[in-house]
Amino acid sequence: MSQANLAQRLLQAARERVALPREQGDGMDLTAGYELQRLGVLVREARHEHLSGWKVAFAGAAAQRRFGLSEPVYGALTDAMAVTEGQPVDLAGLIQPKLEIELAVILGQDLDPGFYSDEELLAAIGEVAAAFEIADCRWQSWGFEAGAFVADNSAAAAYCLSARQPFDARRHAQVEYRLVHEGHALGGGVSSLGDESPLSNSCWLIRRLLADGHRLGAGQVILSGALLPPIAIEPGCYRLSMLGMELALQFEVGRGPGSL
Repeated sequence: MSQANLAQRLLQAARERVALPREQGDGMDLTAGYELQRLGVLVREARHEHLSGWKVAFAGAAAQRRFGLSEPVYGALTDAMAVTEGQPVDLAGLIQPKLEIELAVILGQDLDPGFYSDEELLAAIGEVAAAFEIADCRWQSWGFEAGAFVADNSAAAAYCLSARQPFDARRHAQVEYRLVHEGHALGGGVSSLGDESPLSNSCWLIRRLLADGHRLGAGQVILSGALLPPIAIEPGCYRLSMLGMELALQFEVGRGPGSL
């Protein structure tokens, strides 16, 4: 199967909500995976979707060891993936979705490819927001090697942001968070410092994108990696408390046209 054909098959799997057999992606390396990801983004842009940002995946050392990686991977976000708070999400429009909670950073200025220090990258961040990411894998039973995962755009499906607030590198170095579903606490805590912190992950992703030749634009969203293990999504309302505010996202089944 050609790369262009497989890129189309992955997009078709998302549209038809039928996952592909794992063996169709086995043996794919990261270089091939990113090329398929690039082709998939081009197809989305041909459908008049616009690149709106990027996501980090496998940010933790444990996940990287599992897949034989030495760094995280990334995926692309488009405006068609953005869900507005208060807009119910139809689970029937997804295959095997999982929910992640993240700190989103929003670029305040354009960045051209080149070298930037962490201080310069942090200075380029204009705003932050609490975020839900809906990850949905187009490989059966979430079974994949790292290259196939990247080819599937690192399972990017949708995201939802809270109201934004101005970025402060000191104040947002750590964030408290709590996730609740229908009144039941699912987890919470304080984000880590160091190499796996949201801001470190954001700097890694921005620097890697620039090294790969991407020009980043003001207003683009960076999802900095899951703060809790991904959760299989159930119908009902999930509420995320972070940054002194609450972000709510409702999931329903079989609402039909008008929802994700």
